[in-house]
Amino acid sequence: MSENIRVKIRDAYAQIKAGKAMFEEGLKALSNALQTVGSCEDYLLQHGLDNLPECNVPVTEHRKEHRMGRVPKIDSDPELQAFILARIDRLTYAQIAHEVAEHFPEPRRVGKSAISNWWRDQIAQRS
Repeated sequence: MSENIRVKIRDAYAQIKAGKAMFEEGLKALSNALQTVGSCEDYLLQHGLDNLPECNVPVTEHRKEHRMGRVPKIDSDPELQAFILARIDRLTYAQIAHEVAEHFPEPRRVGKSAISNWWRDQIAQRS
């Protein structure tokens, strides 16, 4: 029985030594990685902002307000906006969309949902 315990203790000791060696190796790798990240951070803080490319995109109100997506067609087209405003109190959204389709080329056309959403936003901005 005592021989069995000695073998178990010897095995446990060997496992602990192996675990300690692996732990020390892992700690050394983490230390090296931390040092590398630190030197990269120092470099980026000193040189990173100076080498960024310039932004050539013009600033728009839509982006200044950090709104998602692209600028709605109606907001970016004053002629289309005036056309819709002239009809908003007399026609349904579907009728306005139909008239827009008759008077404007394909890239400038909007549907009833876009008109409805735009008008709802206009009302909200006024209140």
